[in-house]
Amino acid sequence: MRAAFTLTPAESRRLIAKAVVELEEVRHAVHDAYVIISGGTTNGYIAQELAGAKNLEPQKFTAGTNTHRLLCVTDENKRTPFPIILHKGQVVAKTTPEVFQDFNVNTVIIKGANAIDPDWNVGVVVAGFDGGTMGKTMGTVQSQGLRYIVPVGLEKMVPSVHAAAAAVGAKRLDYCLGADFGMVIMPNAVVVTELESLEVLCGVEATHVASGGVGESAGSVVLVVEGNKPDVEAAIKLVEGIKGEPVLPGFKGTCKSCRYACRFRGTELADLPAWLTD
Repeated sequence: MRAAFTLTPAESRRLIAKAVVELEEVRHAVHDAYVIISGGTTNGYIAQELAGAKNLEPQKFTAGTNTHRLLCVTDENKRTPFPIILHKGQVVAKTTPEVFQDFNVNTVIIKGANAIDPDWNVGVVVAGFDGGTMGKTMGTVQSQGLRYIVPVGLEKMVPSVHAAAAAVGAKRLDYCLGADFGMVIMPNAVVVTELESLEVLCGVEATHVASGGVGESAGSVVLVVEGNKPDVEAAIKLVEGIKGEPVLPGFKGTCKSCRYACRFRGTELADLPAWLTD
């Protein structure tokens, strides 16, 4: 049996979040080790599903964001604090360095991505001088054999993550309409797109067949799933259950006090173009 459907970015995030919770690596970590839920809008959905943070607003659970038609950095005093860390399934007040000190090879770090290519390489946009979450975790992940769980929607498909990373670097950009940035290619990544999500949750094989849209369908992906009738019917029921997931509102930083080399850094609200304040 085959079925086709379209997912908006918000619906994809909800689907992916549900699948991440069911991943074998995450289930082992919940039972035996730590789960570090890093900042990110998709991770906000995962925090809702995994940590019981039902009132968390995903658009505020991030530092970097693509909103108001450019890359931006949220105000530290207005965003929801992250990471959220679970130990054996319970939220704990630990830092990432403390988690690494209490080392467990089954610990996982859930970290979203900003780019994925056809070879399933994934890249993260980084604006902080120290490389943000990647700068703080990648050495230990690589040296000790931990795993990143990388939820990423197919709307973020690029031709080559390696080429993308080579093209950027904050201090090599002469002009940036938005926060200046670089890109880190993620190692040791267990990638979870809509395709893996449907396989994990329903046992169906999914194919990405089209993308794009207008209005609330902007950034949507069109998928075809195939499998035995009960599994495809389960996928249809799942998708119908998440249809209508609300579009995330924008949540941008304050241009006047921003420290990043954006075209609008230091600009008063009254002097910003209308498209940046709507």
